[in-house]
Amino acid sequence: MHTRFTVEFDHAWLAGREFPRERGRVLLRLLAALAQAGSLREAAQRSGVSYRAAWGALGDGARLFGAPLVDMQRGRRARLSVLGQRVLAADERVRADLGEHFERLRAEIPRLLADILPGARPHLALHASHDLALAALRESSGKTLDLEIVIRGADESLAALARGECDIAGFHVANALPRAAAAAAALGRWLDPRKHTLIHFVTREQGLIARPGSRIRGVHDLARPGVRFIHRQSRGAEGEELSVAETVAAGRADAGFGLRADATRHKLAFTPLATERYFFACAKTALRGAALKALLDALKSPAFAERVARLPGYDASHAGKREALDAALTWVERS
Repeated sequence: MHTRFTVEFDHAWLAGREFPRERGRVLLRLLAALAQAGSLREAAQRSGVSYRAAWGALGDGARLFGAPLVDMQRGRRARLSVLGQRVLAADERVRADLGEHFERLRAEIPRLLADILPGARPHLALHASHDLALAALRESSGKTLDLEIVIRGADESLAALARGECDIAGFHVANALPRAAAAAAALGRWLDPRKHTLIHFVTREQGLIARPGSRIRGVHDLARPGVRFIHRQSRGAEGEELSVAETVAAGRADAGFGLRADATRHKLAFTPLATERYFFACAKTALRGAALKALLDALKSPAFAERVARLPGYDASHAGKREALDAALTWVERS
């Protein structure tokens, strides 16, 4: 893809007479930080402005709305006023409503230009549930394919494919009935076996990740008093997303469900429980296009197999193999 331009959209909406939109951006950023911070000084630091500039922005905002956005009382922490809370809620509403549309347009605009730009590679928009092997795929296909990866839930990814918001959707299916049944429901909701097909990506080993020395060797050990269990991503001290393995490694939990590769990376104990198959879904007609052909070539390449082999518990021996939709509905891995 041509790299001289980027597609950027602006959520900025707050402006007024002698109050430019850039000033509105600063004020909204400050209000969001102040809702989480313990003081105005801390909020200013988080917002990337000086303490003096923060005072100025709040004063301008009060004049713009005709009332203070922050309650400032001596001896007490600064807090958003009711008006400040409403202004911040309005900004969150704007971002929530526009975010999905902006995301779709960011993908569509490069595709509209891809075939006319000099030296352009075919573009492929992949919406997929998180997987460590996606990075290996991007690296293996980089010379021949402009692969855009958007991480979202499996159901959301399949819905995006059905709505035409992406070219291909990635999702994983466990070999255990309850979770596989959920994937089957999502496939039936969004895909048509007459129009869509599956491409095998990887298999991966899922299991119980535990802190070394915790004596947690199976699911039954989770019932012991005092065991701290986590079943999804968490947030760190700085607000960053932490995987289950990262949370256990940081000492914030004793155990959780995750991938062998993650457990190995963080030197944690691992008990295998299930094998998950990861598939890509796409329209059958897309297989005739240059982008899908480049993707299949990358999936079947020695370079991709070599990169995946470095991930403990992963197998790419069937990568690039086409499957019917019902291949994802079998509970046991095919030999």
